[in-house]
Amino acid sequence: MHKTHVGLMFALVIMLMPGGLWAEEDASTTKLDEVVVIGTRTPHAVKDSPVETVLITREDIEQSNAQTVSDLVKTVPGFSVGGNDDIFGGSSSRARLRGLSFNNGYGLILIDGQRIHGSSQSGAHGEYAVGLNQIPVSMIERIEIVKGPSSVLYGSDAMAGVINIITKKVPEKAVAGAGVKYGWYKVSKGKNYYTDAVTTPTDYGSNRYTRTAYAYTGSKINEDMGFLLHYTHEDSEGTSLSPYENDRDSVMGKLDVDFTDTAKGWMKGELSNFKRETTSTTEEESYRISAGFDFKVSQNHQFMLKGYHYVDDFSTSTRSGDIGFDQGELQYTWYAPANHVVTSGIEFQRQSIDYIMDNSSSGTTTRTTVVEDVDTFSIFLQDEWTLFEKLVLVPGIRYDNHSTFGDSFNPKLSAMYRLTEATTLRASVGKSFKSPTIRQLYYDVPFYHSPFWISSNPDLEPEESIGYSLSIEHTMLDDRLITSLAYFRNDVDNMVVTDRTGQTYEGADLYIYENVEEAMVQGIEVTAQFYLNDNCSVLFGYTYTDSEDESTGNELTYTPTHSFTITPAYEYVPWGLGISGTIQYNSDQYTDDDNTRVQDAHVVVDGKLFKRVGQVSKLTLEVDNIFDSDKGNDRYQRTGRTITLGLDMEF
Repeated sequence: MHKTHVGLMFALVIMLMPGGLWAEEDASTTKLDEVVVIGTRTPHAVKDSPVETVLITREDIEQSNAQTVSDLVKTVPGFSVGGNDDIFGGSSSRARLRGLSFNNGYGLILIDGQRIHGSSQSGAHGEYAVGLNQIPVSMIERIEIVKGPSSVLYGSDAMAGVINIITKKVPEKAVAGAGVKYGWYKVSKGKNYYTDAVTTPTDYGSNRYTRTAYAYTGSKINEDMGFLLHYTHEDSEGTSLSPYENDRDSVMGKLDVDFTDTAKGWMKGELSNFKRETTSTTEEESYRISAGFDFKVSQNHQFMLKGYHYVDDFSTSTRSGDIGFDQGELQYTWYAPANHVVTSGIEFQRQSIDYIMDNSSSGTTTRTTVVEDVDTFSIFLQDEWTLFEKLVLVPGIRYDNHSTFGDSFNPKLSAMYRLTEATTLRASVGKSFKSPTIRQLYYDVPFYHSPFWISSNPDLEPEESIGYSLSIEHTMLDDRLITSLAYFRNDVDNMVVTDRTGQTYEGADLYIYENVEEAMVQGIEVTAQFYLNDNCSVLFGYTYTDSEDESTGNELTYTPTHSFTITPAYEYVPWGLGISGTIQYNSDQYTDDDNTRVQDAHVVVDGKLFKRVGQVSKLTLEVDNIFDSDKGNDRYQRTGRTITLGLDMEF
């Protein structure tokens, strides 16, 4: 065996040893007692949340090799991101949760509880889809994930679930930090999707680079006011046939104010500038600003008022325009007698788009234009009712008035029953709806999607689903072993697909968006988290997924039947030396609706080594895709082995 392979196998054996979280506290207890909000809009420890919620902590983020959000969630059972590369500027369009695609609007992404849209800089398709990689990993404090239909609290696009990316909080004392990463990787050959001709990168065999630098500072201004400022720069040379520059600069700011013991306010903002240099230039500027006010009338009555404004302005050689999103919300929480917690609220959302796209085919150029405002007014009501200290019922209902589709009612019932102190049952059933995307509804003329044209359809109906889930969680060994088993199912009606019209447009086939399909996704998820001691852990996740497009009998795309991850970690505290890794397997999955193209089963192994230097610094060596897997698909240029060196400091 080649010496390099011997060394890599040795590293893998080491990584398979029992490992540990890096927190100096008891890691398992810390994780179970972490507070989450997203599932019910009220705070709960993870172990007490009546809605199935997954938490990725800051310690988990530091333990991982992830350079992007899409790579962070790959170890969560139910997520499929095997079609993505963990590189800034790469695509995140194939991310799926329980078989339903984020790129097609089935999953809702929040940043600090606020909806986001776009964008090319996140690895999505800009004007109509949402990518996971909205903000740099260095800005993230934790990620909360609710699986299953969540329209009752969050409205449209929450059919598969909700991801809430929570940014770093304002510190209680003065703090400053900085970090840098430098990585290099090679890009593989690919094949033309239509002709199967081999495509070779112009720099094949040569290294490309990726870099990240960040700095932050925060402090209390006085005993009632504090701030945080965070800056990140990211760049890479992408994964296309020729290297190209991807650059993003992001600045985030937060201000917290305690007006009185019962009244608190906050402001948050982020400005991001993205640029991609290929044969043409893609430029994108986005900013978001939000403000809120929390008022506790009494111990049992609390109000929350917040507003949000977001703009994403983008320009390429063929596309330009902007997307906006505005939201206002009032929420009231009543800790009522007889163990009830009633949460109600009203919300107004407006999504705006002003966009043009130039299409060229067979020497003909057409221009697609869309100028549209989509308004939604909502009222929601939820009751958390605790019975006998062991049973919690959470019924809820949401009313939405959509400016295009009118009225919609979406109920949900969740329940949690604590069989014993160590065993918890959770179940839920709920209705969700999803409005068609901007591209599916509102473009005035067909747009070119090589090698055919696609027409929007203003007569589309919204998609609806009924989702079910049932899970059991059990802890052993003083909470050092946490296991769970879950069953899920989603039945989706009126799924929107592209359908052949039998006609041509500008010399090529014409397709149209239509409500022609029903889809079913069901499966089983298994999770085990073993904490040998404060510094040693092994995490395991497995998902079985059965998916079907019921109009054709075919499986849904990019949905592997079997997938699992193993994440071991270990730190030897006396030396400040640690090692961690991830082994991920995905079975065969189809890449087209006709089930004629297959992404083969594959294994990807990542590893990370770190050394603490003194009290303020940490050096890291990260190796992604150690064995240079093509991730089962030779049709696209993929990143092979990626090596990254890093230095982090906090003062």
